[in-house]
This record gives sequence, structure tokens and C-alpha cells, in this order.
Amino acid sequence: MSSDFDLTALDELPDDARELIARAERSISAIRQRADQQATDLRDEADRDCAAIQERAEAGVARVEQAATRELAPLVRELIDSLRKMQENYAREGKLDEALAIRARVRQLRGDLLGVRMDPGNLTEFTIDDIGRVLLFEVTGRAEGSVWGSDVYTADSRLSAAAVHGGALREGERGLVRVTLLDGDGVIYEGSPRHGIQTYDYANYPVAYQVERA
Repeated sequence: MSSDFDLTALDELPDDARELIARAERSISAIRQRADQQATDLRDEADRDCAAIQERAEAGVARVEQAATRELAPLVRELIDSLRKMQENYAREGKLDEALAIRARVRQLRGDLLGVRMDPGNLTEFTIDDIGRVLLFEVTGRAEGSVWGSDVYTADSRLSAAAVHGGALREGERGLVRVTLLDGDGVIYEGSPRHGIQTYDYANYPVAYQVERA
């Protein structure tokens, strides 16, 4: 027998042997395809499970943060009110350095303890990844600025005007507002006249928000 087996000799196989090999190859190929599909399905299922777990975790974190903010708000507000009375007393007594120091500290406390932010104008800095977040802003109500929607506003709407339109602040009033970022997909933004402000219709905007008095 020759030690050099010529693969081309397979071409000389009889038909029944060829058919046997062909059936085996088809079976092997089918098994491999089925295994590959099962592996792909398992990976897809794992990805979906991970996404669902992540979504539930983020929703839980948002609820905890909201609850903590609600619990902290009255305590911090009481502290700030007391400090402001001290500030007024120092100012009346002509102790301006002390009054200014207290005012600076009050602003810092609002930011550090409550996470209060200054008015950003609009909320276009936030994306769909921020949907569900609840934020506090210190805002002065204004009648100027474009606003789209009613109760639910597009993220590019002027916050100070939306706060007045939504009844969270009066025009010229300075105060805290609570903003909840929402999924804007599918929202129908309908304009309306409220509190001296006319808002406008808009077809589609990916991020929306609600605003209320904090």
C-alpha cells in the first residue's frame, strides 16, 4: 500500500459511498447551524435580561434619590430660613461682611444638600440617558422665551417661562422648581395660553420635562 494517499482518489468513490458521506455532512452542518442559532439566542436573551436588570436598578436609584430629596427638603429649608433671618439681622446692624458670608453659605448649602442648580436656560444638555431623573433648579419666573407644549414641555423650552406657564412660579418670583425628565417619544406637544404665556405646538422631541414647585 502506498503511504502517499491521493485525495483525488475520493473522486473515484462509488455512488453509494458518496451519498453516505454527503448525508453525514448535511447532518453535521445542520447540527452546527442549530447549535450556532441556540448560542445566538442565549446571548440575545442574556443581553435582554441584563438590560432589564439595569433598567430596574436605575428606576430604583431614581426612586431612592427622589425620596431622599423630599425628606431633606423641609430640613434644609428650615436651616436656610433661619440663616436668612440671621443675614437680615446682620445687615440691619450694618455688619455687611457677616451678612454676605451667610448669604454665600446659604447658596452653597442649597447646592450641596439639595443638589440645587442654577437656571440653565433650557434643558438641552440632558439626553435620553437622563430620562427619569429629578432635578432641582433655582429659577426666576419670566414671561420671555419660547416654550413648546403644555404640562409636558420639550427639553429646549425656556425653563423660566415653562415654570410660569405650568403654575410653578409667578412672573418675577424666584424659587425652587422640581423638574422631572421624561421620554418625549410619542408625546403630543400642544401649545396653550396660561398665566400670560402662550406656548406652541411641536411634532416630536426626544426629551421632555415636567416642572412643579419644589
